Amino acid sequence: MKPHKFFPSIFLTLPLSGSFRVSAESTASTAPLWPLQSFKSTSVQAPYMNVTKNARTELGYIFISPHDTIRGTEYPMIYADDGQLIWRGPSVNVSALQPQMLDGEPVLAYWDGYLFPGFGFGGISILNSSYDEIYRVTLPGDENKFVTIAEPQAFDSYIDIHESQITPEGTILVTAVNVTQMDLSPIGGPVDGWVQDGLVYEIDIKTNKVLFRWSAIEHLDEVPLLDSMLPLEDSGWNLTAPYEYPHLNSVAKYGDSYLVSSRFMCSLFFIDKDGHVIWHLHGQKGGDFTLDPEARFCYQHDARFITQMDNQITLQLHNNANTDYTSATTLTTGLVLALDMENRTVSAVRKYWDAAEPVFAQSQGSYQNLTNGHVLLQHGATPKLEEFDEQGALVMRARFGFDNTSQSYRGYKASWVGRPRAKPDVFACAGGEGGQTVVYVSWNGATDVQGWRVMTGHNEGVLREVKTAPRNGFETRIQLDGSVEKVVVMAVGGVGDGTKTDIRTVERC
Repeated sequence: MKPHKFFPSIFLTLPLSGSFRVSAESTASTAPLWPLQSFKSTSVQAPYMNVTKNARTELGYIFISPHDTIRGTEYPMIYADDGQLIWRGPSVNVSALQPQMLDGEPVLAYWDGYLFPGFGFGGISILNSSYDEIYRVTLPGDENKFVTIAEPQAFDSYIDIHESQITPEGTILVTAVNVTQMDLSPIGGPVDGWVQDGLVYEIDIKTNKVLFRWSAIEHLDEVPLLDSMLPLEDSGWNLTAPYEYPHLNSVAKYGDSYLVSSRFMCSLFFIDKDGHVIWHLHGQKGGDFTLDPEARFCYQHDARFITQMDNQITLQLHNNANTDYTSATTLTTGLVLALDMENRTVSAVRKYWDAAEPVFAQSQGSYQNLTNGHVLLQHGATPKLEEFDEQGALVMRARFGFDNTSQSYRGYKASWVGRPRAKPDVFACAGGEGGQTVVYVSWNGATDVQGWRVMTGHNEGVLREVKTAPRNGFETRIQLDGSVEKVVVMAVGGVGDGTKTDIRTVERC
């Protein structure tokens, strides 16, 4: 995002456990509102997801964290790939939601905390399949001595919004931002200028111990300021408006080395365990490589290796190719690159885009390899997902908001079995058409319920089974003949088989 000026007085009254979101009130009166799903049995609301499928898609649920900039709402969420809601998580400033594995078990990891334009200060919540927080990864400021644009405001944790990648060793890769002084005269700024230094950390999840730390400023000779594509404009002159160098947005670990993506440098850096840059790939200038014209990229996100051999590397990334300070006329694509490490050349292997509905994403986004050669793209500031088959043909597109009013930092597709600890929710009313009773039942986070068994009666001690109905989306509507006083609904099938709702008194419709 383009740099914004902030002043310390804005933040002095913020509670340490709270959050901050830049207001979108200026656009609220004119922007259209994306419709929300609402339900009878629960107060949960969620954006509708419009899904169109052209052919077979890969199995899995969709994991996104939509932020409605008009309503000011944001949640981690899971949808079925037909658009049905599965789980809506807590209302938090959320980023970097990823379904992952930890100790052989599926987990969810996401950032939440204080959010500023383009970065934040918070921690990583790791949830099990029952949606319990089992670990909270933090980066305290007492030992690291972080300086922020919100001085003298302090934060409980200084992890940035951009990464939450769990490794097979039980560690997690994160980024952080630290405001510091640096000579900006090479790009027309002050000698005693201010920048947002980008840092990478590897942290042990169970002990919160830092195992690796890397700072761009401390390797300025290898991460050259002149390679930044971000205009200086009026930033860099004081602590409250630092220049956004280098804006790191993804980290992945391979062996003892790290692949780091810098958005505004349009660069990928491969860093060894001692912090030295092994190689630098600049998406416009080449860096240590010669670029084929079709291999050019810029303002990218979510860079990962696909294969890594002695002299050949293939990697993937979400090539935004636009920002809010460019003309936003370059097509955003999913890009696969081949790096010839012996000859130091880079060529494009494949590009993915929706020719019928092209995207020009100004920020954020992700690229995920699915099974059988399928690929999922999520376009960040453009609230859209696309799935492509092994031939590169579009097989699914899904939207969860209007452009410029909704966004999600990343989006993924994965298998998941939700085992919520909370009971299912039920609402029932009678006295409507024909004197029938209508029962509504839902279970936020449950994935594999097959049906619902309804039990009714006139008091809590005497209930009888009257009907079993198949589950139908997030909330199932079940119609009963006649009127009753009490109702209980029990889940049928799946890991929650036999779980009952609380006993509810039937209301008047």
